[in-house]
Amino acid sequence: MGDREPSTYIIGRRDLILVTGATGFIGSKLVENLLDRGFSNLRCFLRPSSNSKRLEAVARRHHGAHVEVVTGNLLSRDDCQAATKDARVIFHLAAGTGEKSFPDAFMNSVVTTRNLLESCLRRQSLRRFVNISSFAVLATRGSRDGGSSMRRARSRSIQSSGAKLIASRRLGKSRSLPSTV
Repeated sequence: MGDREPSTYIIGRRDLILVTGATGFIGSKLVENLLDRGFSNLRCFLRPSSNSKRLEAVARRHHGAHVEVVTGNLLSRDDCQAATKDARVIFHLAAGTGEKSFPDAFMNSVVTTRNLLESCLRRQSLRRFVNISSFAVLATRGSRDGGSSMRRARSRSIQSSGAKLIASRRLGKSRSLPSTV
């Protein structure tokens, strides 16, 4: 978006932007950046256990902006339906927490992405779906076994992120959703 004129954006500055994972490392920076660039209608989707104080502080610094904080579970299709209502652009940054197993990663990356994409198809208002994922999601901190658990975690992370990438590309292309992965 940089130095481009606002008329070249795919949405207006008051159109609704949904950000999942808005309290995370990248998500919090993205929200601040969008507000700094004059986008004034954001919906931030958080899990119920998230700490939203930093996000709320960022919103307070941008007078006139509407930052709606919504809590829910992306595994719930109803929560995804509510979150995507009227969204023109979605930045999907949410990542799973808890047990670092492949099935957990699959549920909290592939299934959640599918739920959001399917909700977008029902809404028919989306201009762009931006899916951001990281291999670091499953990294094991403080490994004391010479790094073998880190190597196993990295392998599972690559499999999970790859599965999320494939799922979102297939859904996006097969259903004509405007998406960036």
